[in-house]
Amino acid sequence: KKDFSASVLQAVPFGTPVSGPYLANTDVNDVSWDLSGVYQITDNLNAYARVAKGFRAPSIQGRLAFGGVSQADSEKVISYEAGIKADLFDRRARLGFNVFRYNVDGQQLIAVGGSNNTATLLNADKTLGQGVELDFEAYLTDHVLLTLGSSYNDTEIKDRDLAVAICGGGCTITDPTTVIDGATYALVNGNSLPQAPKWIHNLTLRAGFPINDASELYVYTDWAYRSPVNFFLYESPEFRSRSSLEGGLRLGYNWDYGQYDVAVYGRNLTDQVRVVGAIDFNNLTGFLNEPRTFGLEFTAKF
Repeated sequence: KKDFSASVLQAVPFGTPVSGPYLANTDVNDVSWDLSGVYQITDNLNAYARVAKGFRAPSIQGRLAFGGVSQADSEKVISYEAGIKADLFDRRARLGFNVFRYNVDGQQLIAVGGSNNTATLLNADKTLGQGVELDFEAYLTDHVLLTLGSSYNDTEIKDRDLAVAICGGGCTITDPTTVIDGATYALVNGNSLPQAPKWIHNLTLRAGFPINDASELYVYTDWAYRSPVNFFLYESPEFRSRSSLEGGLRLGYNWDYGQYDVAVYGRNLTDQVRVVGAIDFNNLTGFLNEPRTFGLEFTAKF
């Protein structure tokens, strides 16, 4: 149960005038459940399956600078997952693999920006997601640890009537459009969810070189890849990011059983430049990832 009240005490230029109070309230009940099972195939291999139902209470968006209060009804999700988990190579390695699917009724979404510069809560009739995940970690030697992760994720909005405000800066809308009260809206049925790459991969490698029982030198590198993503609920080539691959490197020394650590590090080693988000209400503005960075770091644990 939620009760909400807000007023505009000082208006911003071109925004909501001094007004209020704006009132909203919700009162919803639901039951969630979870059913899972594990089957031991061998001493080192398990199979598992899980079905679960979840619930999110209604949401209220009370930022009144542009537009009034918006409200999204509750959402319900049922998810399915099945996979295996295995210990390999005399338990020096672990492997996990699973397939999953989820169906969301009334998923809460937020349409950000647009030509009217508002953050509006919406409910999609249905949203589907499915994919596969792989996790692997292994000690290649007693002091060298490798981890790998990979996933394929397919998401889709299924709502023939869901319409969102489009950009105000002249972008190219590739979705069907409709006119509501004189304004153009994009119909987003069939689109993927925003910021939801189809492919995600990551890799880390850590090599330690013990000095004695309490201290070591080490080298650590990590790399992460994601496929292209869409920034908003509507689709536009101007508001879509290319695939990204970023890596880091850390050379360090720790002592006193890890209580202290000093290291030099580098992030975004390839100095790759990518747009990671955007503002669309009156221009074609994007913001970028962090540039290549080098530094020195000291850590003490208490």
